[in-house]
Amino acid sequence: QMITQGEKMAQILNPYIKDQEFNRSKEIIQEYNKVNISQMWIVNKDRKFISDLEGQNNTEHLHPKTNQLKSALKGKVATNYGVVKYSRTPVLTVALPIYVEGKVAGAIFVCYPLSDIKASIIQTWHIVIFAGIISILIVAFVSYFISQSITKPIKEITKSSLEMIKGNFTKQAKVYSSDEIGILAGTFNTMMLTLDKTLRDLENEKNKMAALERMQREFVANASHELRTPLTSVRGYLEALLDGVVSSEEQENRYLRITLKETLRLQRLVKGLLDLSKIESGQIKINKKELNLSEIINRTVMNLEPLADDQLLSLKADVQEHLPPVLGDEDLIEQVLINYITNAIRFTPEGGKITVKAVIHEGEVHVHVIDTGIGITHDELSKVWNRFYKVDQVRSSSKEGAGLGLSLVKEIMDRLDGKAWVESTLNQGSMFSFSLKIIKK
Repeated sequence: QMITQGEKMAQILNPYIKDQEFNRSKEIIQEYNKVNISQMWIVNKDRKFISDLEGQNNTEHLHPKTNQLKSALKGKVATNYGVVKYSRTPVLTVALPIYVEGKVAGAIFVCYPLSDIKASIIQTWHIVIFAGIISILIVAFVSYFISQSITKPIKEITKSSLEMIKGNFTKQAKVYSSDEIGILAGTFNTMMLTLDKTLRDLENEKNKMAALERMQREFVANASHELRTPLTSVRGYLEALLDGVVSSEEQENRYLRITLKETLRLQRLVKGLLDLSKIESGQIKINKKELNLSEIINRTVMNLEPLADDQLLSLKADVQEHLPPVLGDEDLIEQVLINYITNAIRFTPEGGKITVKAVIHEGEVHVHVIDTGIGITHDELSKVWNRFYKVDQVRSSSKEGAGLGLSLVKEIMDRLDGKAWVESTLNQGSMFSFSLKIIKK
Protein backbone atom coordinates (compact mmCIF):
# COMPACT_ATOMS: atom_id res chain seq x y z
CA GLN A 1 0.00 0.00 0.00
CA MET A 2 2.89 2.40 0.83
CA ILE A 3 4.52 1.64 -2.53
CA THR A 4 1.22 2.30 -4.32
CA GLN A 5 0.80 5.62 -2.48
CA GLY A 6 4.35 6.60 -3.40
CA GLU A 7 3.91 5.69 -7.08
CA LYS A 8 0.65 7.69 -7.32
CA MET A 9 2.26 10.72 -5.66
CA ALA A 10 5.30 10.45 -7.96
CA GLN A 11 2.95 10.58 -10.97
CA ILE A 12 1.21 13.65 -9.54
CA LEU A 13 4.51 15.46 -8.89
CA ASN A 14 6.07 14.55 -12.24
CA PRO A 15 4.94 17.62 -14.23
CA TYR A 16 5.79 20.04 -11.40
CA ILE A 17 9.31 18.67 -10.96
CA LYS A 18 9.76 18.68 -14.72
CA ASP A 19 8.87 22.39 -14.82
CA GLN A 20 10.87 22.99 -11.58
CA GLU A 21 7.76 24.19 -9.74
CA PHE A 22 9.19 23.02 -6.43
CA ASN A 23 6.98 25.25 -4.30
CA ARG A 24 3.86 23.62 -5.77
CA SER A 25 5.39 20.18 -5.16
CA LYS A 26 6.09 21.15 -1.55
CA GLU A 27 2.47 22.34 -1.08
CA ILE A 28 1.06 19.03 -2.37
CA ILE A 29 3.29 17.01 0.01
CA GLN A 30 2.39 19.24 2.97
CA GLU A 31 -1.34 18.83 2.27
CA TYR A 32 -0.90 15.05 2.17
CA ASN A 33 1.06 15.00 5.45
CA LYS A 34 -1.65 16.99 7.24
CA VAL A 35 -4.40 14.38 6.69
CA ASN A 36 -2.52 11.06 6.69
CA ILE A 37 -0.75 8.93 9.31
CA SER A 38 1.96 8.12 6.80
CA GLN A 39 4.32 11.00 5.96
CA MET A 40 6.14 11.92 2.75
CA TRP A 41 9.13 14.02 1.70
CA ILE A 42 11.03 14.43 -1.54
CA VAL A 43 14.60 15.19 -2.60
CA ASN A 44 16.08 15.92 -5.97
CA LYS A 45 18.79 13.92 -7.70
CA ASP A 46 21.43 16.12 -6.00
CA ARG A 47 20.12 14.99 -2.59
CA LYS A 48 18.66 18.37 -1.76
CA PHE A 49 15.28 18.77 -0.11
CA ILE A 50 12.31 19.78 -2.26
CA SER A 51 9.91 19.09 0.61
CA ASP A 52 10.94 18.08 4.13
CA LEU A 53 9.58 17.49 7.60
CA GLU A 54 10.25 19.43 10.75
CA GLY A 55 13.73 18.55 12.05
CA GLN A 56 15.08 17.37 8.72
CA ASN A 57 18.11 19.43 7.68
CA ASN A 58 20.46 16.97 6.05
CA THR A 59 20.16 13.77 4.09
CA GLU A 60 21.22 11.61 7.02
CA HIS A 61 17.84 12.32 8.63
CA LEU A 62 15.90 10.97 5.66
CA HIS A 63 16.14 7.26 6.22
CA PRO A 64 17.14 4.59 8.71
CA LYS A 65 19.90 3.39 6.39
CA THR A 66 21.99 5.56 4.08
CA ASN A 67 21.89 3.17 1.13
CA GLN A 68 18.10 3.62 0.84
CA LEU A 69 18.45 7.02 -0.87
CA LYS A 70 21.17 5.69 -3.16
CA SER A 71 18.94 2.83 -4.27
CA ALA A 72 16.03 5.14 -5.00
CA LEU A 73 18.19 7.51 -7.07
CA LYS A 74 19.32 4.50 -9.08
CA GLY A 75 15.70 3.73 -10.00
CA LYS A 76 15.01 1.05 -7.41
CA VAL A 77 12.33 0.76 -4.74
CA ALA A 78 14.01 0.47 -1.34
CA THR A 79 12.26 -0.57 1.88
CA ASN A 80 13.78 -0.35 5.37
CA TYR A 81 12.78 0.15 8.96
CA GLY A 82 14.48 1.99 11.79
CA VAL A 83 14.43 5.45 13.38
CA VAL A 84 14.48 8.82 11.66
CA LYS A 85 15.12 12.02 13.54
CA TYR A 86 11.62 13.47 13.35
CA SER A 87 10.07 10.35 14.94
CA ARG A 88 10.68 8.87 18.39
CA THR A 89 9.44 5.42 17.41
CA PRO A 90 10.66 2.99 14.76
CA VAL A 91 9.16 3.49 11.33
CA LEU A 92 8.86 1.62 8.06
CA THR A 93 10.07 3.70 5.10
CA VAL A 94 9.81 3.15 1.37
CA ALA A 95 11.89 5.16 -1.10
CA LEU A 96 10.80 5.32 -4.74
CA PRO A 97 12.35 7.08 -7.74
CA ILE A 98 10.60 10.01 -9.42
CA TYR A 99 10.95 9.83 -13.17
CA VAL A 100 10.90 12.80 -15.53
CA GLU A 101 11.04 11.94 -19.24
CA GLY A 102 12.34 8.48 -18.45
CA LYS A 103 15.17 9.63 -16.15
CA VAL A 104 15.39 9.68 -12.37
CA ALA A 105 14.87 13.27 -11.24
CA GLY A 106 14.61 12.63 -7.52
CA ALA A 107 13.17 10.36 -4.86
CA ILE A 108 9.99 10.29 -2.77
CA PHE A 109 9.93 8.79 0.72
CA VAL A 110 6.83 7.28 2.35
CA CYS A 111 7.11 6.71 6.10
CA TYR A 112 4.67 4.77 8.31
CA PRO A 113 5.06 4.31 12.14
CA LEU A 114 5.68 0.68 13.08
CA SER A 115 3.56 1.16 16.19
CA ASP A 116 0.46 1.56 14.00
CA ILE A 117 1.43 -1.54 12.04
CA LYS A 118 1.85 -3.50 15.26
CA ALA A 119 -1.55 -2.24 16.44
CA SER A 120 -3.07 -3.48 13.18
CA ILE A 121 -1.41 -6.87 13.62
CA ILE A 122 -2.73 -7.13 17.19
CA GLN A 123 -6.19 -6.17 16.00
CA THR A 124 -5.96 -8.83 13.29
CA TRP A 125 -5.04 -11.43 15.90
CA HIS A 126 -8.06 -10.41 17.95
CA ILE A 127 -10.26 -10.88 14.92
CA VAL A 128 -8.72 -14.30 14.22
CA ILE A 129 -9.25 -15.43 17.82
CA PHE A 130 -12.83 -14.14 17.80
CA ALA A 131 -13.47 -15.90 14.49
CA GLY A 132 -12.04 -19.11 15.94
CA ILE A 133 -14.41 -18.97 18.89
CA ILE A 134 -17.35 -18.30 16.59
CA SER A 135 -16.26 -21.22 14.39
CA ILE A 136 -16.20 -23.57 17.39
CA LEU A 137 -19.72 -22.47 18.33
CA ILE A 138 -20.91 -22.95 14.77
CA VAL A 139 -19.39 -26.42 14.59
CA ALA A 140 -21.15 -27.35 17.84
CA PHE A 141 -24.45 -26.03 16.54
CA VAL A 142 -24.08 -27.78 13.17
CA SER A 143 -23.25 -31.06 14.93
CA TYR A 144 -26.41 -30.79 16.97
CA PHE A 145 -28.41 -29.85 13.88
CA ILE A 146 -27.10 -32.85 11.93
CA SER A 147 -27.94 -35.24 14.75
CA GLN A 148 -31.48 -33.86 14.85
CA SER A 149 -31.88 -33.90 11.06
CA ILE A 150 -31.32 -37.67 10.93
CA THR A 151 -34.54 -38.43 12.83
CA LYS A 152 -36.76 -35.50 11.77
CA PRO A 153 -37.13 -36.44 8.06
CA ILE A 154 -38.10 -40.00 8.97
CA LYS A 155 -40.85 -38.67 11.25
CA GLU A 156 -42.00 -36.29 8.52
CA ILE A 157 -42.17 -39.06 5.92
CA THR A 158 -44.22 -41.17 8.36
CA LYS A 159 -46.68 -38.30 8.93
CA SER A 160 -47.04 -37.64 5.18
CA SER A 161 -47.63 -41.35 4.49
CA LEU A 162 -50.49 -41.40 6.99
CA GLU A 163 -52.01 -38.28 5.37
CA MET A 164 -51.66 -39.83 1.90
CA ILE A 165 -53.58 -42.91 3.10
CA LYS A 166 -56.41 -40.52 4.08
CA GLY A 167 -56.36 -39.01 0.57
CA ASN A 168 -54.51 -35.80 1.50
CA PHE A 169 -51.65 -35.31 -0.97
CA THR A 170 -50.79 -31.77 0.10
CA LYS A 171 -49.01 -32.72 3.32
CA GLN A 172 -45.39 -33.05 2.16
CA ALA A 173 -42.42 -34.18 4.21
CA LYS A 174 -39.96 -31.42 5.08
CA VAL A 175 -36.50 -31.91 3.59
CA TYR A 176 -33.84 -31.06 6.15
CA SER A 177 -30.70 -32.23 4.31
CA SER A 178 -29.31 -33.31 0.94
CA ASP A 179 -27.96 -36.68 2.14
CA GLU A 180 -29.58 -40.07 1.54
CA ILE A 181 -32.39 -39.36 4.01
CA GLY A 182 -32.99 -35.94 2.42
CA ILE A 183 -33.06 -37.54 -1.06
CA LEU A 184 -35.57 -40.11 0.22
CA ALA A 185 -37.82 -37.34 1.57
CA GLY A 186 -37.56 -35.41 -1.69
CA THR A 187 -38.38 -38.52 -3.74
CA PHE A 188 -41.37 -39.20 -1.51
CA ASN A 189 -42.64 -35.63 -2.04
CA THR A 190 -42.20 -35.97 -5.80
CA MET A 191 -44.19 -39.19 -5.75
CA MET A 192 -46.99 -37.45 -3.83
CA LEU A 193 -47.06 -34.54 -6.28
CA THR A 194 -47.14 -36.94 -9.23
CA LEU A 195 -50.00 -38.92 -7.75
CA ASP A 196 -51.88 -35.72 -6.94
CA LYS A 197 -51.37 -34.39 -10.48
CA THR A 198 -52.44 -37.71 -12.01
CA LEU A 199 -55.65 -37.76 -9.98
CA ARG A 200 -56.38 -34.13 -10.87
CA ASP A 201 -55.73 -34.83 -14.57
CA LEU A 202 -58.10 -37.78 -14.45
CA GLU A 203 -60.74 -35.61 -12.79
CA ASN A 204 -60.26 -32.88 -15.42
CA GLU A 205 -60.50 -35.41 -18.24
CA LYS A 206 -63.68 -36.76 -16.69
CA ASN A 207 -65.13 -33.22 -16.55
CA LYS A 208 -64.05 -32.56 -20.15
CA MET A 209 -65.70 -35.75 -21.33
CA ALA A 210 -68.88 -34.81 -19.52
CA ALA A 211 -68.78 -31.33 -21.04
CA LEU A 212 -68.12 -32.80 -24.50
CA GLU A 213 -71.05 -35.17 -24.16
CA ARG A 214 -73.26 -32.27 -23.10
CA MET A 215 -72.08 -30.21 -26.10
CA GLN A 216 -72.73 -33.12 -28.42
CA ARG A 217 -76.25 -33.51 -27.09
CA GLU A 218 -76.88 -29.78 -27.47
CA PHE A 219 -75.39 -29.81 -30.96
CA VAL A 220 -77.57 -32.71 -32.08
CA ALA A 221 -80.64 -31.09 -30.54
CA ASN A 222 -79.96 -27.70 -32.16
CA ALA A 223 -79.05 -29.21 -35.53
CA SER A 224 -82.17 -31.35 -35.48
CA HIS A 225 -84.31 -28.33 -34.69
CA GLU A 226 -82.75 -26.22 -37.45
CA LEU A 227 -83.08 -29.03 -39.99
CA ARG A 228 -86.65 -29.87 -38.95
CA THR A 229 -87.97 -26.38 -39.69
CA PRO A 230 -87.13 -26.21 -43.43
CA LEU A 231 -87.90 -29.91 -43.94
CA THR A 232 -91.34 -29.50 -42.38
CA SER A 233 -92.00 -26.49 -44.58
CA VAL A 234 -90.89 -28.30 -47.76
CA ARG A 235 -92.96 -31.35 -46.86
CA GLY A 236 -96.07 -29.27 -46.25
CA TYR A 237 -95.90 -27.43 -49.55
CA LEU A 238 -95.11 -30.60 -51.55
CA GLU A 239 -98.05 -32.45 -49.94
CA ALA A 240 -100.30 -29.52 -50.81
CA LEU A 241 -99.17 -29.71 -54.44
CA LEU A 242 -99.60 -33.50 -54.61
CA ASP A 243 -103.04 -33.43 -52.96
CA GLY A 244 -104.31 -30.95 -55.51
CA VAL A 245 -105.05 -28.30 -52.91
CA VAL A 246 -103.47 -25.63 -55.12
CA SER A 247 -106.17 -24.13 -57.34
CA SER A 248 -104.18 -21.86 -59.64
CA GLU A 249 -100.90 -21.81 -61.52
CA GLU A 250 -99.88 -18.63 -59.69
CA GLN A 251 -100.35 -20.28 -56.32
CA GLU A 252 -98.49 -23.36 -57.52
CA ASN A 253 -95.52 -21.24 -58.59
CA ARG A 254 -95.60 -19.47 -55.22
CA TYR A 255 -95.44 -22.83 -53.41
CA LEU A 256 -92.59 -23.98 -55.62
CA ARG A 257 -90.62 -20.76 -54.95
CA ILE A 258 -91.07 -21.18 -51.20
CA THR A 259 -90.00 -24.83 -51.46
CA LEU A 260 -86.88 -23.80 -53.41
CA LYS A 261 -86.12 -21.11 -50.86
CA GLU A 262 -86.38 -23.57 -47.96
CA THR A 263 -84.25 -26.11 -49.88
CA LEU A 264 -81.53 -23.48 -50.37
CA ARG A 265 -81.75 -22.61 -46.69
CA LEU A 266 -81.34 -26.28 -45.86
CA GLN A 267 -78.33 -26.46 -48.18
CA ARG A 268 -76.70 -23.45 -46.48
CA LEU A 269 -77.31 -24.97 -43.07
CA VAL A 270 -75.70 -28.28 -44.04
CA LYS A 271 -72.77 -26.47 -45.66
CA GLY A 272 -72.26 -24.38 -42.51
CA LEU A 273 -72.26 -27.49 -40.36
CA LEU A 274 -69.75 -29.22 -42.66
CA ASP A 275 -67.44 -26.16 -42.79
CA LEU A 276 -67.50 -25.79 -39.02
CA SER A 277 -66.81 -29.50 -38.54
CA LYS A 278 -63.91 -29.48 -41.03
CA ILE A 279 -62.22 -26.49 -39.40
CA GLU A 280 -62.60 -27.90 -35.87
CA SER A 281 -61.26 -31.32 -36.94
CA GLY A 282 -58.34 -29.82 -38.89
CA GLN A 283 -59.55 -31.20 -42.25
CA ILE A 284 -59.30 -27.76 -43.85
CA LYS A 285 -55.68 -26.93 -44.64
CA ILE A 286 -54.69 -23.45 -43.50
CA ASN A 287 -52.66 -21.77 -46.24
CA LYS A 288 -51.04 -18.81 -44.50
CA LYS A 289 -49.34 -16.32 -46.79
CA GLU A 290 -48.83 -12.60 -47.38
CA LEU A 291 -52.18 -10.97 -48.17
CA ASN A 292 -53.30 -7.68 -49.71
CA LEU A 293 -56.32 -6.90 -47.52
CA SER A 294 -57.36 -3.87 -49.61
CA GLU A 295 -57.85 -6.06 -52.66
CA ILE A 296 -59.76 -8.80 -50.75
CA ILE A 297 -62.09 -6.27 -49.05
CA ASN A 298 -62.87 -4.36 -52.25
CA ARG A 299 -63.52 -7.60 -54.20
CA THR A 300 -65.83 -9.03 -51.51
CA VAL A 301 -67.80 -5.77 -51.19
CA MET A 302 -68.23 -5.58 -54.98
CA ASN A 303 -69.53 -9.19 -55.09
CA LEU A 304 -72.08 -8.53 -52.32
CA GLU A 305 -73.32 -5.14 -53.58
CA PRO A 306 -76.16 -6.69 -55.62
CA LEU A 307 -77.44 -8.51 -52.48
CA ALA A 308 -77.39 -5.19 -50.57
CA ASP A 309 -79.11 -3.38 -53.46
CA ASP A 310 -81.93 -5.96 -53.40
CA GLN A 311 -82.55 -5.01 -49.74
CA LEU A 312 -82.32 -1.27 -50.58
CA LEU A 313 -79.12 -0.91 -48.54
CA SER A 314 -75.91 1.05 -49.16
CA LEU A 315 -72.75 -1.13 -49.02
CA LYS A 316 -69.41 0.67 -49.36
CA ALA A 317 -65.72 -0.06 -48.69
CA ASP A 318 -63.70 2.67 -46.97
CA VAL A 319 -60.18 1.25 -47.21
CA GLN A 320 -56.90 2.95 -48.07
CA GLU A 321 -55.30 1.67 -51.24
CA HIS A 322 -51.97 0.51 -49.81
CA LEU A 323 -52.50 -1.30 -46.52
CA PRO A 324 -49.42 -3.09 -45.16
CA PRO A 325 -49.31 -6.84 -45.96
CA VAL A 326 -50.77 -9.22 -43.37
CA LEU A 327 -50.41 -12.95 -42.71
CA GLY A 328 -53.50 -15.06 -43.33
CA ASP A 329 -55.46 -17.43 -45.57
CA GLU A 330 -57.13 -15.60 -48.46
CA ASP A 331 -60.14 -17.94 -48.82
CA LEU A 332 -60.84 -18.01 -45.08
CA ILE A 333 -60.54 -14.22 -44.72
CA GLU A 334 -62.97 -13.79 -47.60
CA GLN A 335 -65.35 -16.20 -45.83
CA VAL A 336 -65.12 -14.08 -42.65
CA LEU A 337 -65.95 -10.92 -44.61
CA ILE A 338 -68.88 -12.62 -46.35
CA ASN A 339 -70.32 -13.81 -43.02
CA TYR A 340 -69.96 -10.37 -41.42
CA ILE A 341 -71.45 -8.48 -44.40
CA THR A 342 -74.37 -10.90 -45.01
CA ASN A 343 -75.24 -10.72 -41.31
CA ALA A 344 -75.24 -6.90 -41.54
CA ILE A 345 -77.52 -7.09 -44.61
CA ARG A 346 -79.98 -9.40 -42.79
CA PHE A 347 -80.28 -7.18 -39.72
CA THR A 348 -80.22 -3.71 -41.29
CA PRO A 349 -83.60 -2.15 -42.28
CA GLU A 350 -84.21 -0.69 -45.74
CA GLY A 351 -82.35 2.55 -46.36
CA GLY A 352 -79.57 1.61 -43.95
CA LYS A 353 -75.82 1.78 -44.55
CA ILE A 354 -73.07 -0.82 -44.28
CA THR A 355 -69.44 0.29 -44.36
CA VAL A 356 -66.32 -1.88 -44.36
CA LYS A 357 -63.26 -0.12 -42.91
CA ALA A 358 -59.64 -1.14 -42.27
CA VAL A 359 -57.27 0.67 -39.91
CA ILE A 360 -53.71 0.06 -38.67
CA HIS A 361 -53.42 -0.44 -34.90
CA GLU A 362 -50.33 -1.50 -32.89
CA GLY A 363 -48.76 -3.84 -35.43
CA GLU A 364 -52.10 -5.19 -36.70
CA VAL A 365 -54.72 -4.34 -39.31
CA HIS A 366 -58.23 -4.12 -37.83
CA VAL A 367 -61.14 -4.66 -40.24
CA HIS A 368 -64.57 -3.34 -39.15
CA VAL A 369 -67.97 -4.06 -40.74
CA ILE A 370 -70.23 -1.26 -39.48
CA ASP A 371 -74.00 -1.22 -39.99
CA THR A 372 -76.93 0.96 -38.98
CA GLY A 373 -79.05 -2.06 -38.15
CA ILE A 374 -81.16 -3.15 -35.19
CA GLY A 375 -78.20 -3.64 -32.87
CA ILE A 376 -77.60 -6.16 -30.10
CA THR A 377 -78.32 -5.92 -26.39
CA HIS A 378 -75.40 -5.91 -23.98
CA ASP A 379 -76.43 -9.28 -22.50
CA GLU A 380 -76.38 -10.94 -25.92
CA LEU A 381 -72.97 -9.65 -27.09
CA SER A 382 -70.99 -12.51 -25.54
CA LYS A 383 -73.46 -15.14 -26.84
CA VAL A 384 -73.44 -14.29 -30.55
CA TRP A 385 -70.37 -16.50 -31.14
CA ASN A 386 -72.17 -19.62 -29.87
CA ARG A 387 -73.42 -22.22 -32.32
CA PHE A 388 -77.05 -21.88 -33.40
CA TYR A 389 -77.48 -18.73 -31.31
CA LYS A 390 -79.77 -16.15 -32.86
CA VAL A 391 -79.94 -12.58 -31.58
CA ASP A 392 -83.35 -11.94 -30.01
CA GLN A 393 -85.24 -15.05 -31.15
CA VAL A 394 -88.46 -13.05 -31.60
CA ARG A 395 -86.93 -10.42 -33.88
CA SER A 396 -84.90 -13.07 -35.75
CA SER A 397 -87.67 -15.56 -36.39
CA SER A 398 -88.10 -14.30 -39.94
CA LYS A 399 -84.41 -14.31 -40.78
CA GLU A 400 -82.77 -17.11 -42.78
CA GLY A 401 -79.61 -17.53 -40.70
CA ALA A 402 -78.97 -20.69 -38.73
CA GLY A 403 -76.70 -19.12 -36.14
CA LEU A 404 -73.50 -20.78 -37.44
CA GLY A 405 -71.81 -17.93 -39.31
CA LEU A 406 -70.24 -16.19 -36.33
CA SER A 407 -69.17 -19.51 -34.79
CA LEU A 408 -67.35 -20.21 -38.04
CA VAL A 409 -65.72 -16.76 -37.92
CA LYS A 410 -64.46 -17.38 -34.39
CA GLU A 411 -62.94 -20.73 -35.35
CA ILE A 412 -61.26 -19.24 -38.45
CA MET A 413 -59.69 -16.35 -36.54
CA ASP A 414 -58.43 -18.72 -33.85
CA ARG A 415 -56.70 -20.80 -36.54
CA LEU A 416 -55.16 -17.65 -38.08
CA ASP A 417 -53.87 -16.33 -34.69
CA GLY A 418 -56.17 -13.34 -35.04
CA LYS A 419 -59.06 -11.96 -32.98
CA ALA A 420 -62.78 -11.45 -33.61
CA TRP A 421 -65.02 -9.15 -31.57
CA VAL A 422 -68.22 -7.10 -31.71
CA GLU A 423 -69.47 -3.76 -30.40
CA SER A 424 -73.12 -2.78 -30.62
CA THR A 425 -75.78 -0.39 -29.44
CA LEU A 426 -79.42 -1.48 -29.51
CA ASN A 427 -81.47 0.22 -32.30
CA GLN A 428 -78.38 2.09 -33.53
CA GLY A 429 -76.20 -0.54 -35.18
CA SER A 430 -73.29 -2.93 -34.73
CA MET A 431 -69.60 -3.16 -35.59
CA PHE A 432 -68.18 -6.64 -36.16
CA SER A 433 -64.39 -6.71 -36.34
CA PHE A 434 -61.36 -8.95 -36.83
CA SER A 435 -57.61 -8.39 -36.75
CA LEU A 436 -54.54 -9.84 -38.47
CA LYS A 437 -50.86 -9.28 -37.72
CA ILE A 438 -48.81 -7.09 -40.06
CA ILE A 439 -45.82 -8.83 -41.69
CA LYS A 440 -42.63 -7.12 -40.57
CA LYS A 441 -40.02 -6.68 -43.29
